[in-house]
Amino acid sequence: MARCQADRVSGAVRIVGNPGGLFHLRDGAVIAVDSPGAPGAETLLMRSGRISEEDWNAAMRAMARSGSTQSVLGTIGSAELRILVMAVTQDGTFATAAGVIEQYDIDAPVDVLLSIPGGVGLDILLRETARRLDAIACLSFPVSPFRERVKPARGTNPQGLTTGQLEILANATGRRTARDIAFAIGRGVYPVTTEISRMLDDGLLEISTESFRFSHWGVTSLRSRAEIAQSETRKETY
Repeated sequence: MARCQADRVSGAVRIVGNPGGLFHLRDGAVIAVDSPGAPGAETLLMRSGRISEEDWNAAMRAMARSGSTQSVLGTIGSAELRILVMAVTQDGTFATAAGVIEQYDIDAPVDVLLSIPGGVGLDILLRETARRLDAIACLSFPVSPFRERVKPARGTNPQGLTTGQLEILANATGRRTARDIAFAIGRGVYPVTTEISRMLDDGLLEISTESFRFSHWGVTSLRSRAEIAQSETRKETY
């Protein structure tokens, strides 16, 4: 990704793994990120009731015909759309980094319905992702977005809980992870994972199956492979 930024690559960097992700680049800047590990803009918009599935499909057809979505998404302001796409991009990057990365490929540009005009620098994106990984790891009861399945703790009293907490409780079936719940309620996977971690610590939720706790999933920070290799060499030396 750093080489892509330095070489001002325009294309799609496909991260293969679990959940993986697709980074859309224009002149080296990231203009959008898609990941099956985090809800996309269409999920957030439809779950919020701002648009219908028919509206979104019409926008896709409009883009295919003319490259414009204004006729369908014009009721949503450009500033709001920019904030939404930035949030989705950051959330998709977090989801990709929080999972398992096996390999990557660089492909030709792929059409994307909503993107960040001008893009965002990779250094900014990765710095925010590292902050989010660190923030969850520092919680008293950190969990993975993809592994622990949660359910309401016995005797949980819903009185005094926020709307967001009540939504999580209603969708914590014992078979859903933080990622699954984020898709179900139409919220970002990072804030949902953070909230679930806090609710576990507060005794509002409990883990329904055995799984290991969050510890950056083996990654202490977003470091380069060279730095990681040097660290491992030092460990072997001692």
